[in-house]
Amino acid sequence: VLSNYLTNRDANRGGCAHSCRWNYDLYEVGGEEKLNKECFFNIGSKDLNAITIVKDLIEANVSSLKIEGRMKSLYYIATITRAYRNLIDDYYDNKEIDYEYYSNEIAKAENRLTSTGFLKANPEITKDEELFNVRTELPTKDFLGIVLDYDKDTQICTLEQRNYFKGFENVEFFGPKLKNTFFTLGEIYDVDGNVIEVANHPLETIKFKVPFELKKYDMMRKF
Repeated sequence: VLSNYLTNRDANRGGCAHSCRWNYDLYEVGGEEKLNKECFFNIGSKDLNAITIVKDLIEANVSSLKIEGRMKSLYYIATITRAYRNLIDDYYDNKEIDYEYYSNEIAKAENRLTSTGFLKANPEITKDEELFNVRTELPTKDFLGIVLDYDKDTQICTLEQRNYFKGFENVEFFGPKLKNTFFTLGEIYDVDGNVIEVANHPLETIKFKVPFELKKYDMMRKF
């Protein structure tokens, strides 16, 4: 509502201006004297993280989970959805759930502090543990690229670059069917086969050798 009213940007169409997170001046009711403080309507609520309580949600007969994605990156959506999907599969396969692993996976994509919010909060401690009063958004640059193609015969991966990286860096590949796989890059090449030291052009096509099979749309990130 605030976004629509103040900026004519419709949140229901993916255009929210995040007006609730702007700083506002406070005035005395009925007066013109400005108070010596600022506030924002969203009093620093952390992003929701339900990793540790998925088991409880399943056993409460919740049949689906909504993953925020409309204003998020491809990397964020892939990382978060994959973590929840695999955790749910572990539950139904009667595997012991490694919550530390899944929490670490979520952390690789988040750019704000997270909590379980109202799903588990004690009202007496909500202010201290579920909220914060300082803006902490930090964009992640861990997402290095997305696989466009992989040649099994030559073991050459063709990657679309998404963030700066160099040859001989330590990286991690992952995908819907690919477990986290660590690898140290060798030389990297441009589309003409020329050796380059660094991939620093947005959406640049990069080629390099990888000794294990990759699928189209698998992703590469920093390690």
